[in-house]
Amino acid sequence: MRVPGTWGEWSARQVTIAVILLVIFVGVAAVVPVLIQPGHDPAPPASTTPQASTTSTTSTPPTPLTPTPKATHTTNPYRVRPAVTARPAKTPPRAVYQEFPSMCAPVRTTTQAPVTGLATTGTRYDVFGSTATTLAAPGRTPTGTSSCLNPGDRSTYWVPSLLQRGRHIEPESFQILHKGMVRDYTSVQPFPAGLRILAGGTGAAPSSAPDSSVTWACTGYDASVPPQASTCRAGDKLIATIAAPGCWDGRHLDVPAHRSHLAWAAGEGCPASHPVVIPTLLVRVVYPIDVSASVRISGGTYGFGVVTGWQPTILRALVRNCINAGEHCGENGTPD
Repeated sequence: MRVPGTWGEWSARQVTIAVILLVIFVGVAAVVPVLIQPGHDPAPPASTTPQASTTSTTSTPPTPLTPTPKATHTTNPYRVRPAVTARPAKTPPRAVYQEFPSMCAPVRTTTQAPVTGLATTGTRYDVFGSTATTLAAPGRTPTGTSSCLNPGDRSTYWVPSLLQRGRHIEPESFQILHKGMVRDYTSVQPFPAGLRILAGGTGAAPSSAPDSSVTWACTGYDASVPPQASTCRAGDKLIATIAAPGCWDGRHLDVPAHRSHLAWAAGEGCPASHPVVIPTLLVRVVYPIDVSASVRISGGTYGFGVVTGWQPTILRALVRNCINAGEHCGENGTPD
């Protein structure tokens, strides 16, 4: 007897059809995964890009597109933004004084100048003012203490050391007089923190300004070179004086050679290239010397450098109440 649903009911023709269908099913199952795998495009769109000639024997892979590099913007930390605007000139009444002093004790002696360019490599310097061993960032007021009598003056000052018989002479006093040196003393403005100033030294340019070169003085002696042995009298102190330009371009705290952003006053005012009037710094350094020995400058030439670091509110008050008011102020910042 035949059981329905078993192979015994199938005719030869039905078996043949089933085999054919099985073969077709297996073939489709093998092809479909290839057709649907990610990234496969069974029918890419026609391209308008010319194709390489079929006669070519070599195939050069296409060069990948390199993205255009973005422009790099470098910032100059010594550029003042916005630029300082000069005050308009006026005709104030004549004033005998327009000044205030700052006195500082020595902080250290070093062969590493805070800013290079004043003297040759290996020169020894006396440093005054800020007790910090590293300079503050451009435009920032230094933190910490100062050796100056006015604690608001955190500037860093330095001069080449003096030697006698090969020994270092420690300065007895260091004074910086901040003075208005133009006709219109009301046009003087406070300088910003971080302004680099060099005066004199090996990189000094010739100038007709009366205070642009160092002067050495003792009793009966006044010259541009240190005195020789027995020139000064017993008990004399040796005094070095030098000044820095008081006209600023209003845009740069420093420049590559540390000098061209400043200029000397032309006539009774500042030149158009450096229109901002700032206090002229008159430096006076007093040395106790042995008058029987010659004096030698470490590095061969004398000058001074400063990185300004006054607290802004204190400096503004001194400029306003002393220089702009045509007064002489003492160390405490009040008119005498």
